[in-house]
Amino acid sequence: MSKQKFVKKDANGNSTDSPSNYVRIGADYYRIIEKVDRFGIPRIELKIWKKDEIRTDFGRNVFDTLVKYPDSVIVPDNLNYQPVIHGCYNMYRPFAHIPKEGDFPWSKALMDHVFGEQIELGYRYMNMLYRNPAHLGPILALVSSTRETGKTTFINWLNMIFGGNMTIISPEDLTNAFNITYAESNIIAIEETLFDKKMTVDKLKALSTGKFVSVNKKFVNQFKTNFYGKIIITSNNEDKFASIDENEIRFFVRKLGTPIQANHGIENNLLQEIPAFLNHLLTLPPVDFSVDRTGFTPIELNNEFLEKVKRESKSWLYKSLHMLIEDLFLNEFKQENEFKADIISIRDKFFPKDAKVDLSFIRNTLKNEFNLTPSEKSGRFYPFVNGPYKSAKYYVFKREDFTTAEAEDETLPF
Repeated sequence: MSKQKFVKKDANGNSTDSPSNYVRIGADYYRIIEKVDRFGIPRIELKIWKKDEIRTDFGRNVFDTLVKYPDSVIVPDNLNYQPVIHGCYNMYRPFAHIPKEGDFPWSKALMDHVFGEQIELGYRYMNMLYRNPAHLGPILALVSSTRETGKTTFINWLNMIFGGNMTIISPEDLTNAFNITYAESNIIAIEETLFDKKMTVDKLKALSTGKFVSVNKKFVNQFKTNFYGKIIITSNNEDKFASIDENEIRFFVRKLGTPIQANHGIENNLLQEIPAFLNHLLTLPPVDFSVDRTGFTPIELNNEFLEKVKRESKSWLYKSLHMLIEDLFLNEFKQENEFKADIISIRDKFFPKDAKVDLSFIRNTLKNEFNLTPSEKSGRFYPFVNGPYKSAKYYVFKREDFTTAEAEDETLPF
């Protein structure tokens, strides 16, 4: 079985051009190039190369010696990397680091800063990225309305660790016709995110659970491949970076504050600590994917930051109704724990002259956003406690669903 070729070097370790640096995958020719990234880590890249240029550089007979693969595959593995899978070229890049015992104080500080009270989930997340790159993962969203909170530092740290198997893109790249910028990547970071189109958000969510992707890149015929992308978002819009509905279970949202310790050389410290940090990950229990296909249950991922985004993603009618009903409980209905109302009474009380708010809009909002259902049969009741006695299918609104302990305390007379 042929082996994947890597860049030929001279006695001083410098890359040299040689026929061994070229391969044919399917009917297309590529050059294997080694580059040193901004962190000083060597990375392997595969670039399409014209057949005529290879012939010009090495002669007509060079094609008899080139290694040929019938196709490419993507098989992610950071611990037991295989360059060739069943005779096909593995597009997943070799992992650049070797675990080694040692201390990692700045890596630990960054983990504590990013994941806070959910630090156990943070280490599980990093463990998943390192030891289980072929598994699905939640969409990690790092948000903060202020600058210099560590979002970019965390992304750069991941880039140091995972290198060529990670890419950083913009939201616009998701709608670009050519998706090679992320289609073959294992970790996809989207910086300064504000998804203002539902189509883009839906595509993001579909990618997070997709198993295949059609790859489009210039000068190469479209082809389908396995997709293993884990998505990370950073945004300055803490509660409006995307529209997240009430039942969404894919997002792991963390709000970052200002770091306690200032260290302008932290990226260099993080780079030096990578072997020790990876060694620590290997001492942790394996991620249990039996609890959820991502290794994280919706209950574990839920936190106040996600709930805030969900609230802001609600329709204007939801927000208006919630505010109006909360005001009723805190003022007019101070002694009531619940009240009943039908959709006609709701419209007549709150939106009597608003043509935009019809009965269907109210009904759908109560069902889809408040998760309320009307009584099965019509019943006799007083709308809003003291309204005119009537018979209709009604909804029950409970104080506990609309007020908070803090809001209740503010209305106390002492």
